[in-house]
Parts: sequence; C-alpha cells; structure tokens
Amino acid sequence: MFDSCFVARLNRYLDLTPPEREAITQLERDPKNYSAGTTLWTEGDDVSELLIVHQGWALSETRLTGGKRQILRFHFSGDLIGASGIAFRDAPASIVAATDMVVCRFPRMALGETFIAHPRLAALFFSISQMESIDLSDRLRAMGRSEGKARLANLFLSIAARMRAVTGEHNPVVRIPLTQSDLGDAVGLTQVHVNRLIRQMTEEKLITRNRSTVTLLDEQGLVDLSRFVDRFSSVDSSWFPPAAG
Repeated sequence: MFDSCFVARLNRYLDLTPPEREAITQLERDPKNYSAGTTLWTEGDDVSELLIVHQGWALSETRLTGGKRQILRFHFSGDLIGASGIAFRDAPASIVAATDMVVCRFPRMALGETFIAHPRLAALFFSISQMESIDLSDRLRAMGRSEGKARLANLFLSIAARMRAVTGEHNPVVRIPLTQSDLGDAVGLTQVHVNRLIRQMTEEKLITRNRSTVTLLDEQGLVDLSRFVDRFSSVDSSWFPPAAG
C-alpha cells in the first residue's frame, strides 16, 4: 500500500490516532489507474461510490445550455471526490480525469461505517466539506464582482492553499497541469482572454507560468487583487468529539 495523501491532509488539521489512520487507509485498499480524458462518472449517473485521489488531477464539470462547459472544481492528490453530492444518489456533476490518475474507489456505506466507529473523523470530514463549500462561494463571488485578472488570481491562490494543506509546505511554485481552456471554464473567461490576462500578470510580476507550473511571485499582490481568504490553513476542532478509544 502506498503512503496516503488523504491521511496526510487530514493530519494537517488533527493529530490522528493509529486507529483513525488505519480506518482511512482501509478506504484506499483498491487503487485504480485512469488515463487522461477518462470520465469517471457522468452528471446524472446513479453513484454509490466516493473517490480518493492519490495521484493526478480531475475536473468536476457540468454542461450549460448550448453545450458550454463550467468547471466547478479541480481535484488532486489528497482530495475526496463525491462528498459534496453525498445527499443525492444522482451525480450533480461529471468527473473527468484531466491527467493520468491513480484513484481509490470505495462504497458510500464504508464512509458511514467509518463515521460510526470514529465520530471525530466524521466531524473533520464535515468541517473540510464546509471549508470547500465556502471556498467555492468565494470563487463565485469573485466571478460575479471581479475583473478577469482577479478571478484568475483567486483561482491560483485557492489551488495553492489546498495543496499546502496536503504538503504542509509554503511553496510559491504550484503545479497546475491545466490548459488555458480549463482555467477559462473555471472562471467564466474565454481561452483567448485567459492567455491575455496571464501575459499581463506576468508583465506585472505577479506570476510566471511555465507549462504546468505557476510561480506566485507576488502573493500579497495577488491577495490584494482578488481579496482572497485562505479557507484551508486551519480548522476549529474545539467542538469535535473525542477520539474513539
């Protein structure tokens, strides 16, 4: 079994006990490989599983009137996919591999069993889900009230914050293996507009982009531009139940 990126992410927020670590590891017993472009499930499918991303990137996307695509979220190592739609049997969005991936699939029932045995993990999962929901609300607000450059800045900072929650490292170089079309569909801009804005941000020494990496040269400047709030740096665990004995 490989090292668990998901355990690493959870452990950034909470000092997991050995039984809690083992419970999470049990969810990752069945890794599968997927090639870039593979649809893991389609919007409207009857979904009875959740996914943990071990390697690679996926897109959560929906189709708008006229066939246009809206990317709702990017998923990468340490992410749990499907939790946001767990209240429904039908998938609220399609999940597509943006790169080659290693993904662990497990039944929803296994998550319920984990929560019964480890209520502290249930509280942590719930908190992370709410963090992601607020982060998405922040991005929607940026799309509705900000110029394109601020939208991109918000997206880059959000991805960096989520990655740092997994690695624990404050690295200004962020691997983002996405096309400009992907970036545009996430922030409501055309590919041409994204290309122009990235050039502007480079000229202003806010970022540099080299193929699949983005370097945040002036992170404070990006924060000021987008009014970004890091929703992933910490979690209030004061209300959590104690770890199971």
